[in-house]
Formats: sequence, structure tokens, C-alpha cells
Amino acid sequence: MKKVLVMLMIVLLSSTMLFAQAAAESVESFPNKPVTALVGWAAGGGADIVFRAIAEVFPKYANGQPLVIQNQGAAAGVPAITEFMKAEPSGYQVLHWNVAHVIKTHMTQVAFKGTEFVPVLQVVASFNYLVVRADAKWNTLAEFLADAKAKPEGISMGNAGSGGGNHMAALLFEQATNTSYIHVPFSGGGPAITGLMSGQCDAVMANAPEGIANVQAGQLKILAVFSSNRLDSIKAPTGVEQGVQLVLEQWRGVVVPQGTPPAIVEKLEKIFKQCIEDPIYIKKMNELGSIPVYKNGTDFGKLVAFDDARYEKIVKDGGFGDKYKK
Repeated sequence: MKKVLVMLMIVLLSSTMLFAQAAAESVESFPNKPVTALVGWAAGGGADIVFRAIAEVFPKYANGQPLVIQNQGAAAGVPAITEFMKAEPSGYQVLHWNVAHVIKTHMTQVAFKGTEFVPVLQVVASFNYLVVRADAKWNTLAEFLADAKAKPEGISMGNAGSGGGNHMAALLFEQATNTSYIHVPFSGGGPAITGLMSGQCDAVMANAPEGIANVQAGQLKILAVFSSNRLDSIKAPTGVEQGVQLVLEQWRGVVVPQGTPPAIVEKLEKIFKQCIEDPIYIKKMNELGSIPVYKNGTDFGKLVAFDDARYEKIVKDGGFGDKYKK
């Protein structure tokens, strides 16, 4: 009997060791097929451009495997995110997560929460800015505000989607300046800029890198960037130095479904961290007006939780959306 027990213990120990070795080898070889990044915004917007910049260098750090960008920009990304909740927690499907998605959870009833997913890391930070056509009559923020105050709701302002980060930034801009606008939602930052160019709106509350190439080409101009200090990447005065005490920061990061093995989450964090530290990515972000920022999963999770609570209060206090209306 003792011999049988000893043999069983040896078999069990051997099996455990083999399983641990196989698991370690599995993590080491991850990924061994393409990884899909779901971006709940239209192609050409800030999220899309940032993640395509990551995709450009991703194979260098991911065993040669590509990062495949999948855009689903309808309804501020809600259908895409809802579908992502069903994704297999294998690490082969990741989700772009940003301030706009967190805000959306408080603007209306959706199937997910701001803290629904496992945070992997933050990849970039950027600031909102007010952009108009190059031939617009406003050359300064003061001129724009003077016109807005003289004609309440006489200026139309585009955004990347109703209830999204840029829309909320525009609402906060209204509060800070005691002005009001006709808000025109588009299916993403790229379409908003296209709408501005074609005259569908008078201005856009944008977020880097949306419209930066058009500014550089002389087609658009930025009246103010809402950062605390001037940015080297965006040649425009801040709102603060023009008398508007408002800072509007947006962050973007990577999350995965609940249940993803911690070792795989850690491996993804390592891969994405190498991507955003790559000189090619850094150069591209600087050119587009965004700032590469790394926060590990723990710190990124704290940031998401902080903004989740902050925007819940802002939405409730301002009476925005319909989720909290009785």
C-alpha cells in the first residue's frame, strides 16, 4: 500500500512539474499567432492612428507576430465593446480603452462598466484642442469666445461621438467659458475632421493626432490646446495662457477580458511597453501631438478607477446623458 501511495505521489509530482513546464513554455512562446486589437472608433481617428503606430513595431517584440487592427466605430464603440466581453481570455484579443469609453458608461445604459476589463498598460496621453478651418474668421480663442457669447448656439462644434471624450471635453469647455454650442457628433475623430473640412460644422474639439496633418498642411488651425503648458508637438497657445483655466487630458491604453491568465497579461504588458519605447513609435507620437506615456497594469487600473469615479460625478452633477435621469 505504501508503495502504491509513493508511486501516486511521484506521478502527481511529475504531472505537476510537466504542467508547470508546459505553461512556462506556453507563455514564453506567446504569441504564436496574430494578436487582434479591437478599436471602437473609426479608421483615421486618434485611437486608430495610435494603435496602428504600435502595430508598425509590434512584430519586433512579439515573436514576429502582427497586431491586427479591427475598427468598429459605430455608436461610440458600444456594440464593439459589448461583443468584446465575449472574447476568449487568451491574450490574443485586446481592446483599446480610453477616457471616452469610461464616460460612455455614465452617459447611458450600457452592458459594461468602466472597470470591466483587466488593465494591461497605458500607452499614450494627449490633450484636447479647438480646431477650425484655416479660412475661419477666428484667429484667437478670444475672438472665438466673443462670437460664441454674442450668438449662443450660433457655432456648431463637432466631436468624435455623442457621450465620448471629445464631446465631454466640449461640454466642460462650455462650462468653463459660459458659452453654448450646437454639438455635432460624428462616428470618430477622423470623420469629425472630415466634417469640419467639408463645412458640416464650424469647429471641432479634437484630440491628437486628429487633424494635426491638416494643420501642418495649412488647411486647419488650432486656436488653443487645453494643456497646462505649451506642447512642443502642437504649435499653439494653451487655453490657460489665454485666460481659460481648463486642462483636458485624454489617455489611451490596452485592456483584456476578465479571466486572462496573469502570466499572459504580464507578457502583453512587456510587449506593448517595448513597442511604446521604440524610437519609431515615439517619433510618430511626437509628430502627431501625442505624448508616449507608460503606466503598468496596476497604475493604469488606478487611473481608470479614478476617472470612472470622477466622470460619474461630472455626468450626474451636470445632468448629462440619460442614465441617471429619473
